[in-house]
Amino acid sequence: MKTPMLERLRRSAARLLAFLMVLAACQAYAQRAADTAVMRQAGSRRFLLWKVASPTATVYLLGSVHVATPEFYPLPDAMESAFAASKVLAVEVNVKETDPTSVLGLAQEKGIYGESDSLSQHISKQTSDTLDNFCNKSGMPREMFEHLKPWLVAMTVTVFAVEQSGESPELGIDKHFMNEVRPTQRIDELESADYQMAVLSSGSDDEQQELLASTLKQAENAKESLQKMNEAYLAGDTSKIEQMLEEESGPKSFYKRLVEDRNVNMAAHVEDYLKGREQCFVVVGAGHLVGSKGIVKLLEGKGYHVERVTP
Repeated sequence: MKTPMLERLRRSAARLLAFLMVLAACQAYAQRAADTAVMRQAGSRRFLLWKVASPTATVYLLGSVHVATPEFYPLPDAMESAFAASKVLAVEVNVKETDPTSVLGLAQEKGIYGESDSLSQHISKQTSDTLDNFCNKSGMPREMFEHLKPWLVAMTVTVFAVEQSGESPELGIDKHFMNEVRPTQRIDELESADYQMAVLSSGSDDEQQELLASTLKQAENAKESLQKMNEAYLAGDTSKIEQMLEEESGPKSFYKRLVEDRNVNMAAHVEDYLKGREQCFVVVGAGHLVGSKGIVKLLEGKGYHVERVTP
């Protein structure tokens, strides 16, 4: 692998940590915070928050946006109060405790071809031409991608697109609550960085190429796509969010592993909390809570009463 690309990945390790470990390309777009004008409209700040109760414990489920702008804050009092009263903050991965160098190492291990292999040998001419066009428009050298596997190229394109939009992972809702944790509270991880990287890199050649093609297509119409998702998120329209996620998630088989299969594991963790005696505040990507196979429906299917909280 060429040194310039390695150095670029090294400089971007913290940003890759924020984006690679949480969602595929479409989800990073789907969970983007709304723009300033929309956020300032009266009554537009509706968040995805649910309350689940058992005889011994209460768990709050919050759909997170992993990147945001200052206009997203302050958060509603009801949300902050629920967090303050909780003993546990559960997140997908505790990025505050994860070494960016480790994430870079995982990306190199699972996302880089050997010396005799290259990206051009694994993608179609059409996808290659689209990538060339993206690089020309964004000012990124095409050769920097040649040693990367399609899934990692897709993630890098996503990171670039979100950065260009002015969003910051430092302002994400999950990061906000991690920064607010008091000594009497603890942070639990529902997953690990290794596991999430394994899922992201698990696609076959066909799946990875389809993911990259889908990501590049979204990048061409990012403004329109983001605006539609912003409107759905702010309106609390869970059906619309689910529809857009499925339409923009690339191959269905990859979406199942990336979202639906992980939902099952996360719901099991939430059920463990419900069997305990501590109030917990669970913050995961909004896409994991909505839909017929989201965490909310999975818990309802197990007999738990789940109540939507509208701040």
